[in-house]
Amino acid sequence: YKYFIDKGFKDHRVFSNYGIVLKYLGKLKEAEISTRKAIELNPDYAEAHSNLGSILIDLGNLKEAEFSTRKAIELRPDYARAHSNLGIILKDLGNLKEAEISLQTAIKLNPDFAKAHCNLGSIFIDTGEFYNAINSYKKAIKSDNTLSIAKSSLIKAKGLICDWSDQETQLIWMDKLGIEGSWINPFSLFYYEDKPLKHLERAKNFYKKKYYKTSKPIDKFMNKRIRIGYFSSDFRAHPTMYLISSILKLHDKSSFDIYLYSFAPEEDEYTEIAKNSGCIFKDIKELNDIETVELVRNDKIDIAIDLMGYIIYNRMNIFSYRVAPIQINYLGYPGSLGVDTIDYILADNIIIPKENEAYYSEKIIRMPSCYQCNDNTKEICKEPISRKDFNLPEKGFVFTCFNANKKITPREFDIWMRLLKNTKGSVLWLYQSNQYSRENLIGEAQKRNVDPSRLIFAGKLPLNKHLARHTLGDLGLDTFNYNGHTTTSDALWAGLPVITKIGDSFAARVSASLLTSIGLPQLITYSEKEYEEKALEIANNPNELIILKSKLVKSREKSPLYNSELFTKELEVKFKELIKR
Repeated sequence: YKYFIDKGFKDHRVFSNYGIVLKYLGKLKEAEISTRKAIELNPDYAEAHSNLGSILIDLGNLKEAEFSTRKAIELRPDYARAHSNLGIILKDLGNLKEAEISLQTAIKLNPDFAKAHCNLGSIFIDTGEFYNAINSYKKAIKSDNTLSIAKSSLIKAKGLICDWSDQETQLIWMDKLGIEGSWINPFSLFYYEDKPLKHLERAKNFYKKKYYKTSKPIDKFMNKRIRIGYFSSDFRAHPTMYLISSILKLHDKSSFDIYLYSFAPEEDEYTEIAKNSGCIFKDIKELNDIETVELVRNDKIDIAIDLMGYIIYNRMNIFSYRVAPIQINYLGYPGSLGVDTIDYILADNIIIPKENEAYYSEKIIRMPSCYQCNDNTKEICKEPISRKDFNLPEKGFVFTCFNANKKITPREFDIWMRLLKNTKGSVLWLYQSNQYSRENLIGEAQKRNVDPSRLIFAGKLPLNKHLARHTLGDLGLDTFNYNGHTTTSDALWAGLPVITKIGDSFAARVSASLLTSIGLPQLITYSEKEYEEKALEIANNPNELIILKSKLVKSREKSPLYNSELFTKELEVKFKELIKR
């Protein structure tokens, strides 16, 4: 196409198709210019308007993308792909109802439009209509059995409601899913597979096909103070902010200028904490990716810390362009991003032992104790509470797991049900993620001949009250593929011991890191058999439980895990070493 353009061809289709090629190569600005030229040559060419909308989505210009896509539909009302793209844009803008209508229109125009069915499924996930989502993903797969994202989305949707049917098919899919063929978000399978090499391969494929850009190297700056930029959509009531809020306040502002680049979809009291932390707070949610890159480069940030990775609302595109000489993956995404523009990942010796370094594209920065920062000012509600307040039995052992239900697999659940059978009068206290996961977990208990009344479900509470209710539990039971992260640190902070099984991937080693840091390595197990035996031993040995809880209370005060001041100083040492000054 470039050859024809250089030869002076003025065919709008040549410029439009060249724009598609440039978009595929990650050259978005050039793609936009070429596509706009096609529209200039033929303003009524619907395909060019639609293609421009897709390019603007990738540039983060959602409002402009909506305008271009609506123009394509105006020119061609039967243009199914444009209706589908409009649905994606409206979803990202938060207009779910209209997004659903657009996608239903696309499907009406083309009943076998697999991607439209898949996109509709994602709307149903956001609206909590999980069974509708599952049906949409199944229709997508029926229309196109090679559509990897539909398969990974189906696995995710079923996991959200603890629907464990047809596990054999899912295991077959996961063998090559996202590694061969089209990309998937690797994060979606962290909950169902503890295989760090496959996580890395998926991440590389995902980045290459979705986020890769031609990046511009940035020379080191000579700022008077080291400039650190934290980037997140979670400067709000969110586990990331629960962990990091103290560190933001404690950073040495005489040696560092701390910038917080926020793209939180909505602000709350925790956003105010971030704004009042002595850091320079910048709201960038209305800026597109190119505008953001320009802003951050003008701020001359020395070290950019991405607190998102590939989780929802991420801005990976800006790191693809590169906004700082040093870019770090930290806290939000428990794994490798598989990209050469992210230079480091923050971890520790438990999270990433030497033998596991091959599973990470980033260089490893190891914290002296635990990689996870914590807020040691988190308040635990002092109001008196009792087991009766939470429908727990007055007597009997309370096994507890407040991890999101999607982290539970049949492997853990089989063990937990045997623990209930072998511990007289015991109950399992679970967090209820949604009504469907509750119903399915009750059904799974019945399949294993356990009275469903022995499963008690906990609802959402303000953080201080959530922390307080941990005191009513006896032993926390961790999940395997994806441990409790903030959940485990909350439990330990509140005085509830947690037993874990250490795995291979980042997400499967976090609880082991926390337990090592707080001085309770005896609660780390290395097989399902040992996990079950240890939990049963504690449940049937009241004296051992008393000793454990007593040790946890004492360790909490002395260990580095909840020493926010120490963590901040150690982190700043790492920053200075990176800058080498």
